[in-house]
Amino acid sequence: MRTAVYFEGRRAGSLDWRQEPGGVRAVLDCELCSACILRVYAETEGAAPLYVGLPEPQGGRLRLARRLSAETLRQAGWTGKEPLRVYLAERQEQAPRVEPEKRAPRTEPPRTGDAVLDALIEAGAVSAERTENGVCLSCPFSPHEPFALAPAFVLCRAEQGRAVLDWKTEGAAEPAAPSEMD
Repeated sequence: MRTAVYFEGRRAGSLDWRQEPGGVRAVLDCELCSACILRVYAETEGAAPLYVGLPEPQGGRLRLARRLSAETLRQAGWTGKEPLRVYLAERQEQAPRVEPEKRAPRTEPPRTGDAVLDALIEAGAVSAERTENGVCLSCPFSPHEPFALAPAFVLCRAEQGRAVLDWKTEGAAEPAAPSEMD
């Protein structure tokens, strides 16, 4: 597939995007349109912008020939996709700003009232959900690795690769220890 490449809103050249076994071959040919170091970025629907590469000046043009592996494309969410927009820029263009009134309201994470557990929630090491009686905390768990809820390990239970702690908040009974070892 051949697609146009743009620089500052005007067409500057083209990019050939060819599927190959194990990845994609990207070949760029553009006019030399700036004294700045430009990079090639591609965008498509439903995936993050993809850094294609750094073209080099050759004979008054910018050229790039690069193979992008299937693993690179998979990690970027580009498996089976082709670029809808390709551009040259010094850095990746930012996504359009969402106006403040359209932004989803920020919700505060639930609190336990325990300084250590609340710090783990704020740091993002532990996920927390409100429950009828308090807060349910959880984090990834492996019996052979350290885990974020270790400061309260005697109150935790293991479920499907996660350490889970049901913390009862003020007005509820004390935190409950697991009934049996899992």
